[in-house]
Amino acid sequence: MSDTQTLLFANEIFYRAFADRDLMVMQTLWANHVPVSCIHPGWGPLHGHDAVMNAWQAILTGPKPPDIECLSPHPQVFGDIGLVICYERIGGDYLVATNVFVRRGPTWALVHHQAGPSGDPPPREETSPPSASSIN
Repeated sequence: MSDTQTLLFANEIFYRAFADRDLMVMQTLWANHVPVSCIHPGWGPLHGHDAVMNAWQAILTGPKPPDIECLSPHPQVFGDIGLVICYERIGGDYLVATNVFVRRGPTWALVHHQAGPSGDPPPREETSPPSASSIN
């Protein structure tokens, strides 16, 4: 697997843990060997592993955790740093999110998540193969 593929896989695990309310997977995914931070929509910034994990525990075990879906992830790899910018669909609303990862051996560990409102939905992904004229 390429760095980009493993980065997208780590991002997918993050959203799967979020959607499944799986605090154990969420805790495993976040880095504990470097500083971490998180900014949830409408919240102030959270700094440090304990503060970030306490917030995730509150969200994932709360009475009404969001039904979330990651859309249109765009990965970028810069050596040992990976960045995924994507849309989050929560109900009928869309947020734009940035997820920052650092390399941890052969895998990626999350060090920052930030999401905020988006005025537009994500662009539609092409479902048909490109035409011959678009290849030339």
